[in-house]
Order: sequence, then C-alpha cells, then structure tokens
Amino acid sequence: MTRRRSTPAIGALSAALHTSVRPWHRDELESQWSRRTLNEAIRLGFAARLAPGIYAHRDHAVDLTCRLRAVALWMAPHGLVSGRAALQLSGWQAADAARIDVVLPRDLRLARPHYVDVLRTDQQWEADAVDGIPVTSPEDAVVVAWRRSAPDDRRGLLLDALRDGVVNVARLRRRIEAHGRLPRRAEMLALVALSEQGVTTVLEHIAATEVFVGPDWARWERQAPVRLSDGVTLHPDMLHRRARVAVELDGARYHSDDAARRADVERDALLAAEGYTVIRLTWEDVTRRPAWCREKLLAAVRARVALR
Repeated sequence: MTRRRSTPAIGALSAALHTSVRPWHRDELESQWSRRTLNEAIRLGFAARLAPGIYAHRDHAVDLTCRLRAVALWMAPHGLVSGRAALQLSGWQAADAARIDVVLPRDLRLARPHYVDVLRTDQQWEADAVDGIPVTSPEDAVVVAWRRSAPDDRRGLLLDALRDGVVNVARLRRRIEAHGRLPRRAEMLALVALSEQGVTTVLEHIAATEVFVGPDWARWERQAPVRLSDGVTLHPDMLHRRARVAVELDGARYHSDDAARRADVERDALLAAEGYTVIRLTWEDVTRRPAWCREKLLAAVRARVALR
C-alpha cells in the first residue's frame, strides 16, 4: 500500500522554518520531523538549501544575515567572513554586500554555496566576531573588498570607508603591506595618503590628481577649516585662503536631493557673509572640461587678490 504524504508534518516544518529566521542543520530538522518530511518540504519548495546540509525557509534564503549564519555553520571551525559582507555585518550599510567573501586555509576544500566567494590563503588574519559570526578585522575586510571590486569601483569603496571612519588608517596601512599579491597596492596606499590630505570622494580624487595639479595649485588647501564669526566651522573642498575663494565639488551622490541643495545654499550664504567667493563645480565640469575649471578658479583668485 502506498504511504500517504504527511501534509501536517510538512506544514509544521515549514512553519518552524518561517518563524525562525536562521539556518538549520539537516540533522536538526530530521530529528524533529523526519528525513522523508524534510525531503518533501525541499521538493515542494518550502525549504531552501543554503549550504551543504544547511537549510532555511525559502522566504529567508536571500536574507544576508541568514546566509551569513549559514556560512558560519558551513565553514566552522575554519574560515572567516570578510569583504563587504563583514563590513556590512559590522554596521557599515554602505558596503551593500551582494555576495559573501570568506577566507579559508589554502589546503581546505569545501563545496561552496553559490553566493559565496572563497579566498584560500595562508595569510595571517586579524580575527573578530560579530553576533557570533567569525569575521576579519575591518581593515582586512576592506583589503579583501578591494581585491573583489571592479577596478572602477575600488576608489569609491576605499574613500567611502575612510571618510566614514570604518577603518583605522594606521592599521589599514599595516594590513595593506602585509597582504601578498595585492592588486594595485601602490594605488591603494596613495589613496590612503590623499584621504589624510582631505580627499574624501572620487570627484575630489580626480580633482586632486588629474585636474588641479602643479605649481598653480600649491596654495590651495583641501577640506581646510574656515571658522565663521558665529562659531561654526566649515570645510570647503578646496580653499585659497589669501584670495578667500572657496570651491565645492558637487558630485550627484551628495548634492542631488532638495535637502542637500538647501544645505549647500546655506553654506554658500555663510561663507559669502564672511567675505568668501564660493565656486561650485559639478562632476561634469571637472571630468568633461577640466581646462575651463582651471581657468575659472585662477581668474577668480587673480580678481580677488587684485581687490585686496
């Protein structure tokens, strides 16, 4: 006689998976229900496989936290989460992890989940734990994220992490030097150095390294403090203090919504009240007509110096 499918048991298993947003070991599920019930739940699509022998409800299968916990179970007791996923787990939501990077010993071979990228190495890592999930230090995580990012995305990733205080600059330098076969190491170190000089965005990096370069720009300061008479301190992106010319570089990311535009207008008014001329340059200005930008800034300095 054909055995009837245990629908109530499948429903209970599915409900338990759905209620608890976490990964489950196969042995744990089979001990509470049965192998047959679990296999049927998988066949019907209620249970999704996150890693070998590890499952979660299908509604939680793309949840980053659930996947991270599954990865921790899968690689235990070896390995660390790193890259953007580790940075996001540590609270930096701008990391925007789409995949999970893990580092494993070189000689360890595991069948990896489809959403995981593995870096096998004998590199020594600075380890930590966040919510019970083993992770590399933020500095190592940034280095791994640099490795994994497309060349056009690396500058923005690193500058954002430095600007947001995700990493300690001195520790980051040490970890960059410690990593073997790191792509474009010199460029990474140069970006760190520029960040300490006030470069915080890709647009500012382009301005500092490609557009406003040479002796004409020696007197210009980046992110220099301007203390106003009411006690407020502003930091223009570029400042010629003697000529009292301030430059703001307006990338779309930070200057496109109404609130940002209102803040920009207020900053300009505050600086103008203190006798500063404010010039705003957009991404298109800096990247598409750099000669025009240089000409206008130098002309503004000459005009202001002549009036003093």
